[in-house]
Amino acid sequence: MEEVIIVGAGLSGLSAAYYLKKKGIDALVVEARERWGGRIETVQAAGNGTPVEMGATWFAEKHTHLMRLLKELDLPFYKQYQKGIGVFETDASQEAQLFQVPDPEEASYRMAGGTSKLMDALVQHIGRDRIVLSSPIARISEGEDYIETITSKGERFTSKYLIITIPPFLILSQKIAFAPVLPAELVSVMANTHTWMGDSIKFAVEYESPFWREGYSGTVFSHAGIAIEMYDHSNYEETRFALKGFLSADASAFTKEERELKVMEQLTRLLGKQAANYLSCTERVWKGETYTFSDYGRYVMPHQNSGHPLYLQSLMNSKLYLAGTETSPSFGGYMDGAVYSDLATAQSILRKMSIA
Repeated sequence: MEEVIIVGAGLSGLSAAYYLKKKGIDALVVEARERWGGRIETVQAAGNGTPVEMGATWFAEKHTHLMRLLKELDLPFYKQYQKGIGVFETDASQEAQLFQVPDPEEASYRMAGGTSKLMDALVQHIGRDRIVLSSPIARISEGEDYIETITSKGERFTSKYLIITIPPFLILSQKIAFAPVLPAELVSVMANTHTWMGDSIKFAVEYESPFWREGYSGTVFSHAGIAIEMYDHSNYEETRFALKGFLSADASAFTKEERELKVMEQLTRLLGKQAANYLSCTERVWKGETYTFSDYGRYVMPHQNSGHPLYLQSLMNSKLYLAGTETSPSFGGYMDGAVYSDLATAQSILRKMSIA
């Protein structure tokens, strides 16, 4: 029997395992995907191998739990480049407006080498042998002094404590069975909790050189084009260059090829002919990811029910804990919320085990 099993190998699950490991508890992490990282995914672009973020990217000094973890793991980070002129378009038929990007009171940062470096560092500390991949959870049931977790492949794991870091709405949409069933009030909140990143479409366009830095910042906002938001996405060493941002939600209706054509038409229109000389275009439609998105069937507001008080209550006689960024009362829906939630959950379990 395991002391602790953690469902989900995203930032939440790996952070919980890391904090428990520091106190001598080797948790077992069970992940549905074929990779760890969850909604954090750094891809090496096809042209020059520029590390481009298809998932979580930015953070700030106010995200103290994440910052503390990065410093503890000795992972470097750097300030988001945004010097120069920004571009804002309201109508594709009208000339775009130019504005001076202000120096923000609070800087945004990115991780050197990509956010996946944090995931890999956590795995190194936890131990690769303590992570089970490609094992979606099918059923969770309570025993007298244990909790049993069964995967869709029929794998059975028993533990004294279980932490689920799957987004609350996805726990329901994936039809994980619970015995005893979860409280009706909690299920109602879960059914109306927004899943961070689930409806995002991210893209990155890679270039040989940062031509936009000749006066422009790389910052673009648009109410007219397929790319609604974009920023400079060059690497830490400033040897690889890209622009990265978000596509409109309705862009998922187009094919990948159609989206690329529309993005390049827009960038050429806004930034000039040099924008057409790109090396590669990378995208991630998170709606197509089973373990990240499921259709709500109704409108759910961004961050709706993040950090709801019911998520702070343990279940199954304090054997089962719901954790993850959506459950966090501090910066719910952000990377810092993921770290905070699982640090708090790990501490709760350690107190139950009488470990300071």
